[in-house]
Amino acid sequence: MVNNDGAQMLAVSFLEAGVVAVPDLLIKYYHRLGLTEAEMMVLIHLLHWRQIENERFPTAEKISQYMNYNIEEIKNLIASLIEKKLLLVEPYFHPSLGRWQNVFSFTPLWTKLIQVATEDYKTFAEVQKPLNEANTRLGELYQNFEKEFGRPLSPLESEQLKSWCLEDNIPVELLQEALRRAVLRGIVNFRYIDSILKDWRRHNIRTLAEALAYDEKIKGKKNRAPRASSQQTNRQDKYRDLYRLTP
Repeated sequence: MVNNDGAQMLAVSFLEAGVVAVPDLLIKYYHRLGLTEAEMMVLIHLLHWRQIENERFPTAEKISQYMNYNIEEIKNLIASLIEKKLLLVEPYFHPSLGRWQNVFSFTPLWTKLIQVATEDYKTFAEVQKPLNEANTRLGELYQNFEKEFGRPLSPLESEQLKSWCLEDNIPVELLQEALRRAVLRGIVNFRYIDSILKDWRRHNIRTLAEALAYDEKIKGKKNRAPRASSQQTNRQDKYRDLYRLTP
């Protein structure tokens, strides 16, 4: 009589006696290939017959023994896989039998699976590229701030810089410009830089080009003001001369 430990070891040995290798990509992307759960299960059984039973062309009768589908339903599922061009029936010369026979080929399935996985990887890479570039530029921004401050940024300062970039969506170039102006004024602290950014926000300035254009606009106003005042003074002097009494 087998005890509990012996029964457990026997069960484990039965489970480990044969393991069907199902590609991880197939499990991840079978729905992207247009496979139903039933079709996926048929493929797993076909893999089982090939890997464990060494049979490359199992009949629908054999497969139906281990599925909740009858023989006709199994045939229809296999036909559907062939119509979807995920399974192929091709001739194969069996060396031990010394004759040709039909086999199920998984080549179309693996080819399509690799295409889907590659497209998915490219999409992921395209999404990650701008994120990686943004992280690189953010890292450079941290280095520039620490260089100008002459010390590592505090945790609060680091969070503020991150918040400006990621939450307020302030371009790195604009933050660099705000830092440059703070350095030129000799007021290198986050409060002053924040005041510069707030002033830009009040004037709806979102890019470095807009900030520079705004500066030119302000400079133009300042340059025109003295000329206008000078012209007004000249007119006043002219009228004073006009009404000045001659001796």
